[in-house]
Amino acid sequence: MISFTDDLAITLSLTIAGQVYKIPASDVRSLDLDLHPYGFNGKISFLVTVEGTTDKLFTPITTKNDLIELSLQVVSYVKHSETTSIPLILRGLVTTSSFTEQTLTNVLPSQTLMLYRHYHLSFADPAQVLWKQHYPCDLLTDSTLQALITAHASTKIDLTYDWDILQIQHPVLALSLGAEGNQASFYDFLLWLVDSQNGSFTYDLGANQYSLTASKSQAGTAKSLNAFEIAQFGIDFPEVLRYQANVLNAYSESPTITAISNEQMATPIRRDYIARYPISADMQARVDLETARFKQCKHEVWVEYQKFQLEVTPPNQIVNFLGSSAWNTSLFNQDKTYRVRKWNLRARWTKQGDVSGYSCYEIEHSIRLESSMELKVDLPSYKLPVYPFFVEGKIVSEQGEETDASYQFYTDEDTSINYYQISIPLWSNKKVRAAYQPNFDGGQFYFPPYKDARVLVGLGFKSAVISEFLDWGSGTALPMDSQGNQLVMGKSTTSHNIIKHTYVDSKPKLEIQRTEEKDTELLQFSVGYIILQTQTEE
Repeated sequence: MISFTDDLAITLSLTIAGQVYKIPASDVRSLDLDLHPYGFNGKISFLVTVEGTTDKLFTPITTKNDLIELSLQVVSYVKHSETTSIPLILRGLVTTSSFTEQTLTNVLPSQTLMLYRHYHLSFADPAQVLWKQHYPCDLLTDSTLQALITAHASTKIDLTYDWDILQIQHPVLALSLGAEGNQASFYDFLLWLVDSQNGSFTYDLGANQYSLTASKSQAGTAKSLNAFEIAQFGIDFPEVLRYQANVLNAYSESPTITAISNEQMATPIRRDYIARYPISADMQARVDLETARFKQCKHEVWVEYQKFQLEVTPPNQIVNFLGSSAWNTSLFNQDKTYRVRKWNLRARWTKQGDVSGYSCYEIEHSIRLESSMELKVDLPSYKLPVYPFFVEGKIVSEQGEETDASYQFYTDEDTSINYYQISIPLWSNKKVRAAYQPNFDGGQFYFPPYKDARVLVGLGFKSAVISEFLDWGSGTALPMDSQGNQLVMGKSTTSHNIIKHTYVDSKPKLEIQRTEEKDTELLQFSVGYIILQTQTEE
């Protein structure tokens, strides 16, 4: 990386518990910045003089845990009055802080005078700082992704939406981020959602605002890069995707394999996406999604500077290599338009500047550009959220009397698919849908779970399934001495059928009993006899 010296005014202010602390530009000793389309990370160090005065930062930083808001501006020295500059301005939140102390005891053992403290702060954009510590478990029913995300947006995170899939209502939406084994934060979840659903997540540095959109914005006026500020640049071409993408539907009643076109494929290399799609529209939606997600990336341009940008071009800014005769017309990138993808700065104080408010820094400064037509969304690496996670629920049935152990399935009006309703006590008895299917029973058995049966529910991101049954039904358990088994079928203790196997004197006994109010029929098999009995109580 090429380094150079330049005069910069780096002004910093910190807000702690409503109190603003301003750091003079002459006291800033170092600055590291990495800016991306989705946010930024930075480190800054500065001196606070203690000799003969009070360090007002010392108490709030060392004794309080208040959120520290940071406002930073970086601008290059303008030598001519007719020349304008565009500074870099950003606002973030401090993550960690440290300091060293310089006293006269380091020089003269007889003196204990404090001279200054050298503070070091790490900071980032608000979404990274707050959402990387956010690990919620949550459940929404008949709601939208926008409502889910908004429910977890801090007042420090300004978020706008322009993405149709965020407005679609889903029967179930669940967050698993507090589940055992999960390492993904809410920030990871959001990145995974954007990546998996082919959306875009961007951060506007100047407005301190995030956007969730269906695709990258193509808006913006191109700004010409200054040829005299640039030391060198080069072109990088990415690896070409050689696989054949296929979407596989493993649903036995309609198995299909749909290929996604790739002119650069190398047979037999492929990437398969497999799942079960009983509803044909869901299969087509997955094909459309994977078709849109498949993108061959375009070339990129890296640029190293020999002077700090007079007009800063932050991430998402559209730029070109026009506007000056200093740009050779034979350059590969001369007639192309680009978008800033990365913006990096390393600055180390060397001396006080010749002009008040400026200091001289040893600097490394670079940007990375992508084609303005690039469709691939730049996102940081993230951890996958873990699904499903498990909670307890109770089966819902509106059939019969309140006390009846009835069962009921419901039918989706749009798909005609049947499903259970399960009440989740943890979340105020919200009702989730689970597939109406045999679960662990074979197809020859038909035993839908009865009302209020305790079940373990596996919550997926947008689905739920009955994972286990957690309790014996009312009246089904037998004494251990009987070593028995029984099958109880019916609505109540006064209306049911029972098949019971027990041991009496170490010999098996089998009973089949029907009960309806006071009327009882019994068929019993024991050693040496068969009993057939019908009885009506008075």
